[in-house]
Amino acid sequence: MENKQWQPQTANILLAAYAKMPVGTSAQRIYDNLALVLIVERQTGRIKQAEVSFVTQAARDFLAGLLCGYDLNQGAEPLLQLLQAVYFGPLKKALLSAVKMAAAQYEEAVAGQTD
Repeated sequence: MENKQWQPQTANILLAAYAKMPVGTSAQRIYDNLALVLIVERQTGRIKQAEVSFVTQAARDFLAGLLCGYDLNQGAEPLLQLLQAVYFGPLKKALLSAVKMAAAQYEEAVAGQTD
C-alpha cells in the first residue's frame, strides 16, 4: 500500500451563519434556526456551493441557484437587494440576516490572510 501524505485543501473556505426562524412557520416547527452554509473559493470570493435549511427542496434549490456564483468580494448589498427582489417567503428576515453574517465572515477570513 502506498503511503500518501495528507495534503489539506485550503483553496475553499466554509462559512456557516444562523438566524432565528420566525415563530409559527412550518420551518420553525422543524428547525429552530435557519442555517446557511456556503463553500467559497478563498481567492476569488465566488460561492461554489450553498445550502439553506428551508423545508422544501424547491426553495433550497432556488436559493442555491441565486447564491452560487456570486462574488462575496462585491459585498453583501447586491446579493441582499437581489434576495429582496425575488424572495417573498416568511423567512426573508432570517435569510437576509444569515447572508449578512456569512458575508461578514468572508470579509474576516480574507482580512486574516493579509495580517
